[in-house]
Amino acid sequence: MTHSIVALRKWLGGLICAGSILLAGAAAAQSPPPENASARVYGDGWTCDAGFRDTGGKCEAIILPDNAYFYGSAYGRGWECHYGYRAQGNACEPIPVPENAYLDSSGSRWQCVRGYIAANNQCAPIQVPKNGYLTSSGYGTGWTCERGYRASGNTCAPIHVPANANLTNSGSGTGWACDRGYRARGETCEKVELPEFSHLNSSGDGWQCNRPYRQVDSSCVAP
Repeated sequence: MTHSIVALRKWLGGLICAGSILLAGAAAAQSPPPENASARVYGDGWTCDAGFRDTGGKCEAIILPDNAYFYGSAYGRGWECHYGYRAQGNACEPIPVPENAYLDSSGSRWQCVRGYIAANNQCAPIQVPKNGYLTSSGYGTGWTCERGYRASGNTCAPIHVPANANLTNSGSGTGWACDRGYRARGETCEKVELPEFSHLNSSGDGWQCNRPYRQVDSSCVAP
């Protein structure tokens, strides 16, 4: 009986000691956040309020430059510049916008208005050649040639369409395509010669054998 009582007392003592440690840990975890901080909504700990940064367990005020606003992030400088300004060191400097340009949706870059192209941090007028017109693209030359012409350096040269061909809407390549039943050979369109028991293919620039014939060299033979 005596041994049982002694063992029970030891067990109770250990339980009380463990409980004390847990209570102490819980009290430490639930300690109030420092000034200018708020307890986390989920989990333990705290975070600094907007406009303050965690520095060695304290929340110190972030120096906000002119034309900036606090940006609630635990990392970085803690602020961002307003539209039309960009960060330069610890300041927000206005973005210089040249004549005939405007700020884009990000507010940190500019683009030239239609009819002008960026060159040496300025917007220079686009020189559209004869038989060309302005495009809405902010890249490339800013112009393209009218139908029937194609770019050749800084000019629009007429497209020479051979017999049995037609103009295409593509701004690249030859600018023309052969009619159905013809195929391109250099700068001309030659007629597709159909062997017996054949027909034009779906693209119209070649042939294939009728069923049940099969192709052997340039002929269609019975199976």
